[in-house]
Amino acid sequence: MCGIVGMAGNFNKELLEDVLKSINHRGEDFSDIFIDGEKGIGLGHNLLSIFNLIDENNEIYDNLEYNKQPIILNNLVLVFNGEIYNFNKLEEFLRENNEKYSKSKSDSQLLANLISYYYNSNDENLLESVKSVIHELDADYSFAVYDKKHDNLAISRDSIGVKPLFYGVDEEQDLKVFASEKKALWKAGIADENIHDLTPGCILYNWRTVDLEDNLINKLINTDFKHIKSSYNEYKDYLETKDSYEVYNELLRDDLYSAVEKRVENISNVGLIFSGGVDSTILAVLLKQIAENRNNNPIPLTIKLYSVGVENSQDIRFSKEIAEELNLPIKTIIIDETTVKESIKPVLTAIEDDNVMKLGVGMTIYLAAKAMKEDNFKVALSGQGADELFGGYNRYLKHFEEKSLFDAYFDLDEEIYHDISNMYHVNLERDDAVSMANGVELRVPFLDNDIINLALDIPGKYKIRNNEDLLRKHILRDVAKSIGVPDYIADRPKKAAQYGSGVNKILKKKVLRSFDINEFINSLMEN
Repeated sequence: MCGIVGMAGNFNKELLEDVLKSINHRGEDFSDIFIDGEKGIGLGHNLLSIFNLIDENNEIYDNLEYNKQPIILNNLVLVFNGEIYNFNKLEEFLRENNEKYSKSKSDSQLLANLISYYYNSNDENLLESVKSVIHELDADYSFAVYDKKHDNLAISRDSIGVKPLFYGVDEEQDLKVFASEKKALWKAGIADENIHDLTPGCILYNWRTVDLEDNLINKLINTDFKHIKSSYNEYKDYLETKDSYEVYNELLRDDLYSAVEKRVENISNVGLIFSGGVDSTILAVLLKQIAENRNNNPIPLTIKLYSVGVENSQDIRFSKEIAEELNLPIKTIIIDETTVKESIKPVLTAIEDDNVMKLGVGMTIYLAAKAMKEDNFKVALSGQGADELFGGYNRYLKHFEEKSLFDAYFDLDEEIYHDISNMYHVNLERDDAVSMANGVELRVPFLDNDIINLALDIPGKYKIRNNEDLLRKHILRDVAKSIGVPDYIADRPKKAAQYGSGVNKILKKKVLRSFDINEFINSLMEN
């Protein structure tokens, strides 16, 4: 949705504006800053305006004015990057508990009103107010709220890390900075070794991390699988404590529909990053169902698929075939050595990382998002998260090589927990960066809170049946078939984006032989 920055200490207005401009690509609809020179605090916001409203004539109208930030509400100043999916529920809560409350006309307005409500209810204790708000949100977000009266700053990030947030402190310069991308901190003069990821689900309060005990990352990290395993003699004993395969199948089907539906509410156009694999095809089928169910809705839903690859690559061939079968429009972005050479610098600039695998995956998403921008689409969906949640990676099979099924399934669950807890810096920040480099916001339905919690509860046996289950993601593939995904797609073996598209081969065999990634990344830090 946006880009946010903040500075405290030794800085001036010009530097704050320059820092904000360094991530202007994250939101070109509107930019503004708040600054208090006496207290040495400044906040900035770049807006990508997406949220639509309906007027009394049931027509969509421009919501730009209500999306503008920073928002100043009495003592509080807010900058927010994200989407709130339980908007109506929170709106109703505020109406019922505050007789003076008037309707919020954007996610950012709603968040400001919610923080303000808890702030007033908690004797102006900002930290406790933000804790209360976090527990109420069903959202992907990063935000910062400043209390002008008490000179307190609270910064937070969603529980899985869909939205990025970096911060850094330079004691010698007496400067503290946070931002949606590292390049903004580099612009402020913060050295790379002093830059940190805010752990998802945590609060940075007056530049000290407050670790919330009940956050998802802590749950994932602290789960003791040896203790769990010691409670059972056989794996079937463990399965008896769980729901049946059929119950999980039905719950997952319902949760997937809901997760997609809430991510396209109040928007009229959505692009889907599409490989023709099971994960993205599930999303395509659900989007089509949702669009058809919107026939009487004042905001119709237009869907377009975007597939990236070399001519006749697997992803291009499967994507075109299934798009025709679903009767959905598709744009294919055919790449070659020239495309990859032209894209390598902007992709590296976006991901701020010299990892070649991240570069390959990031380039595929970058090129899809670039095509979406050309078509004036501001929101994209992707299937990110499905492999981690449902056991999709080939490496998960290693647990079945020399172990009993009893040990193998608990070891599988432990690795899945580890992978989910690290998604934010392995995958999510990369995907956000390359899509937002084109002014396109990426939403990830598989990482909906309900789906994550359900997937963590589903036993490993329902994800990988045994050591011969080379397809993996068993329950997800069954759900795909049940909603209308053709068998040849539901049972298509996984191939990573950089391989299915052909990008990786071009990068390694041609482009990277004459391009120094480390030198380029170092040049970004120096600018």
